Amino acid sequence: MRAIVVHWSLVTASLLAAVPLSAAKAEDKAAEHRTISVTGQGEVAAAPDLAILTIAVETTAPKAAAAGSENAKRSAAVANAIKGLIGKDDTVTTARYALEPRYQPPKPGELTEPRITGYVARNEVQVETHKVDSVGALIDAANDAGANRISGIQFTLSNRNEQLRAALEKAGAEARAQADSVATALGVRIREVASATTVTGPTVQPRYFDRGVAAMEARAPTPIEPGTVAVSATLQVTYSIE
Repeated sequence: MRAIVVHWSLVTASLLAAVPLSAAKAEDKAAEHRTISVTGQGEVAAAPDLAILTIAVETTAPKAAAAGSENAKRSAAVANAIKGLIGKDDTVTTARYALEPRYQPPKPGELTEPRITGYVARNEVQVETHKVDSVGALIDAANDAGANRISGIQFTLSNRNEQLRAALEKAGAEARAQADSVATALGVRIREVASATTVTGPTVQPRYFDRGVAAMEARAPTPIEPGTVAVSATLQVTYSIE
């Protein structure tokens, strides 16, 4: 009988000893789920180092061959003018070429097939240049050489890594400031970062100019101001609290 009593006593003691340990684990586990989640945003401005624009030559003629031939001659002159101003790491790439008929607008009530009155040829090139301060001179040179359509002028960054890091640092600081304010309001204390995630990819907000810069026979130099572009980042952070 003594052996049995001792055995049950040991089992009871073991169970009693296990209760505080289980409770402690439960408290630790509950503490792990006590968190504050915030979202921080950061943005930095930077001077652009890359300009992207589309330059086109559009020609018309009664015959398709004449429209295409005139366009080829003027497009070659425009390309040479552009290449004479851009740097060795800059590019000129054909973006679009089209040769299409033009039709006479039908008269009210007229049922005959539209009549071709001529042809229009259009050759577009995309220019990417790091000489952002010379874009106005580039436009003028292209116009003088025969270009008659300039569109999609955009200033941006060729490498945003430095600005991205700065934006993420600002986003992280903003997230921590928000978490501290929430913790103070709730009467709790921040322990550590439980997780951190970029909500969306970092964005660069290029600076655009309106489309439709047209060539003119007599004009002052085209003023183009690059300004600044913005790089932004969003960071979602979860902090454990106690």
